[in-house]
Amino acid sequence: MTRSFTLTWYTSFFTDLANGFWRGAVQPSQTRAEIDFVVGFSSGRRVLDAPCGSGRHSVELASRGYSVTGLDISAEAISHARESSADVDWHLDDVRNLSSHGFSADLAICMGNSFGYLDHAENQQFLTALAAVAPVAVLDYGCAAESLLPSLPGEIRMSAGGVDMVAANSYDVSAGRLSIDFEFTDGERTQRSTAVQHVYTAAELSRMLRSAGYGSVELFGDTYGSAFGIGSHRLLVVARR
Repeated sequence: MTRSFTLTWYTSFFTDLANGFWRGAVQPSQTRAEIDFVVGFSSGRRVLDAPCGSGRHSVELASRGYSVTGLDISAEAISHARESSADVDWHLDDVRNLSSHGFSADLAICMGNSFGYLDHAENQQFLTALAAVAPVAVLDYGCAAESLLPSLPGEIRMSAGGVDMVAANSYDVSAGRLSIDFEFTDGERTQRSTAVQHVYTAAELSRMLRSAGYGSVELFGDTYGSAFGIGSHRLLVVARR
């Protein structure tokens, strides 16, 4: 069967329905734990959050006194973020344009499983742009092969933020690509969209980060600092120049 999707799916995917679901699905305690983890790897106070989504990490960082820049392509997410905090320098833009902004930071973060949306060459370019911005980067990647493939569910159903979500997974072995057919509904409106993420092994991602200019790469399986391995729920990567 021929899959019907576009590799620029993320330019239109993140509407109020999709964003509202994810905002409701994540508890504040999870955000605090993730920020507790990432700030331990940098002594500086300037942070780039890209893509920042609806801004939960940026807002938490700003509340702790960090100077934060948040960038995202979703107009709805950035609008929500601006309403959440005026203490963050918010930018509405595509991460593919990151190098054109001239940002400088002590720490760059890419959280919320938002790495891997681009095609392979653009994913590499994004990592190179991050390395030019900050000497330390932390990536949160839920689609690492070791995490995803041992127990990939066919379908997921959840409700959060007043939105019901159904997600049907399909994995393309030859392309190393995960496609997820989403349906979001709030009882009045329904959004059907397909998300696509590249699936890398931890070793592949480590090589990409080193090619981008980071000399040291550490792999963790959770915010407690556990070692990453097969079956770990997520991959948290800390890269240093």
